[in-house]
Amino acid sequence: MQCHQIAGKSRFTVNLAAYLAFVHKKKVLVISNEMSEEKMKLCLITTILNNPEIQKLHGQKIIKSEGELLEFKFRPDDPSTVKTDENGFVLKEEKESQYRFSERLAEISTEYRKTLAATKWLDKQIDNSIYFINITDHTNDELKKVIVNYYYKEKIEYMFYDTMKTDTENIGNGEELKKTATILSNLAQDFNIFIGSTLQLTETATLPINLDINDLAVSRTVKEVLDTLTLMKQIQREDFGKYEYSLEEVGNECIDLKEYKDPNVRYYACVIDKNRAGAKPKLLFRLNLAYNIWEELGYLRLKVKNEGENNLT
Repeated sequence: MQCHQIAGKSRFTVNLAAYLAFVHKKKVLVISNEMSEEKMKLCLITTILNNPEIQKLHGQKIIKSEGELLEFKFRPDDPSTVKTDENGFVLKEEKESQYRFSERLAEISTEYRKTLAATKWLDKQIDNSIYFINITDHTNDELKKVIVNYYYKEKIEYMFYDTMKTDTENIGNGEELKKTATILSNLAQDFNIFIGSTLQLTETATLPINLDINDLAVSRTVKEVLDTLTLMKQIQREDFGKYEYSLEEVGNECIDLKEYKDPNVRYYACVIDKNRAGAKPKLLFRLNLAYNIWEELGYLRLKVKNEGENNLT
């Protein structure tokens, strides 16, 4: 069983689930107590539209943000023929129905047609590859029942739980979280399936590269039942100069973190705190939250001149 710690936890989960379901053709179940099914599906559409590997499957090369999809904003092929807003998106006409607006967009916007084609492809995939469930107040027994039912009914191979919390009867009791983790771990072993879950980090001054079990917001004992624990935290813009990364773990050629004006482009340090399968590297991810694009760039390290600061943290 794996646990991940990250801001943007749900988006990270959907990204992993989509890759497993569509690229690797695995059956995946996502159980969320944070995002509604509607929001998860919007995030999924954003992911499949912008992920280069999934684009190869649905055949539509397009860049489209989640915000644009939510607000139904599409650019026309020829802006001189229609009314557009200041950002170049087609404006809905006064008294125009949503149905007619959609029909008109299909006529004048390649961007809209590509989005439509990709979502139609997704509709054909989603019923037999990826399943979403939103549960809020539930007990460990109810959580277990959902997983067992989907295992037998749909033959799921991968399951994600976002976010792991104590069950309804034990809110605030950190030690109870270990019981939930133990139940999930036993299910993973009994059914030979992968179960991943997200957890919350505490707000601490710890440098992202120095994260450890003490930065968990929940009981530290949960680590004992996990096969893998990955801790992830955003690197603040003012700290970019402290870090560098290399393409190989022992590589001498280091690359600085490039700054982007777009606030949606962020860097995350990824610390493998526990790994029963082997290596425990520190990695660097670059992500764009608007498009739910995640890229693993390489091995993260502090620059030598900052090692003194590193030791004080």
